[in-house]
Amino acid sequence: MDQARLREEFPVVAEAVYFNHAAVSPLPGRACAAGQAVYEDRWRRGSADYFRWQAAVAAARDGAARLLGTTSDRVAFTGNTSHGLSLVAGGIDWRPGDKVAVTWPDFPTVRFPFDNLAGRGVTVVELPKHDGRLDMDAARRLIPGCRLVAAATVDWTTGVRLPAEQLGALCRETGALYCLDAIQSLGALPTDVAALGVDFLAAGCHKWQLGPMGLGIFYVAPQADAALGTVMAGWRSMRDAEELGLTFRLKDGAGRFEAGTQDIAGIAAYGASLALFEELGREEVTLRIFAIVDILAAGLAARGLPVVSPLTPEERSGIIAFGHPDAPGLYKALMGANVAVSLRDGRIRLSPHCYNDASDAERFFAELDAFGGC
Repeated sequence: MDQARLREEFPVVAEAVYFNHAAVSPLPGRACAAGQAVYEDRWRRGSADYFRWQAAVAAARDGAARLLGTTSDRVAFTGNTSHGLSLVAGGIDWRPGDKVAVTWPDFPTVRFPFDNLAGRGVTVVELPKHDGRLDMDAARRLIPGCRLVAAATVDWTTGVRLPAEQLGALCRETGALYCLDAIQSLGALPTDVAALGVDFLAAGCHKWQLGPMGLGIFYVAPQADAALGTVMAGWRSMRDAEELGLTFRLKDGAGRFEAGTQDIAGIAAYGASLALFEELGREEVTLRIFAIVDILAAGLAARGLPVVSPLTPEERSGIIAFGHPDAPGLYKALMGANVAVSLRDGRIRLSPHCYNDASDAERFFAELDAFGGC
């Protein structure tokens, strides 16, 4: 798919420069249409199309599995990242004195589900990060003795990528379960859960995956099934869900974590977004994101503005954060000019996606130069 056709999926480009996918992405046109079609079906026909909707759910689940490098039975739909991480926090058979290691400072969701275990005698151990980069030496000292390690795949403020495979190897060496919050990487960076050695992974769909808000995916590795109890159970958790059986028989795999009626329209929209990724090719998506990140990094460097996000192959992501003498003022000016960015830790955070191009960068730099202060 050429760039012009891709940009047609995102009418936001006609009015705005949208560099805020690390917050909430626009929906592609096909995703909007797929979700709307479900609502129109219900409007016109009630539940007559129920089993066709279920086919769309199955297709979306298959697409999510391919995005993760796993099989569809390993993937459950949740409400968001916090929901998935809370399934982990609530499902492990904790004992007083247990410890959970979390990367810190980080987005609060990485930590709060485990802070919530304090009443059960569980302690949170902080794995220190310095400007977004995990201190692996400290991790080697602190992880032994912990039952679980929870980490974000990409730092939400600086865009530094976690050494996820290295951390996974350390977890296996020490016998700790390994849980990832992948919301800032999934859809932007290649993901292979087997290569990462991860036991659990949670990610909301509304950022780099270009999906709807209020929807997430949750992965459970086969080797971790026995370690995670089912916190929430309902009719959909059962093997004979559609037959509405009366016997309590949980599904194998991740399906047991889907308790009841789902957001069919949202899942259908998500499936359409995943189809766009597959049409482009997941590696091509990453290359296009990196291409625009490189343009932005070069322009910022030319203006003498410090970029704190790494550009090396092993650490880079779709986020590029930079400093400015008046970052709050610049943020306000950019948003007022319909240039969507975020203000994080006193810096401007840019997060372009594969449909952004050099024309968006030119418009961004025009507003930056008009504000001045470089």
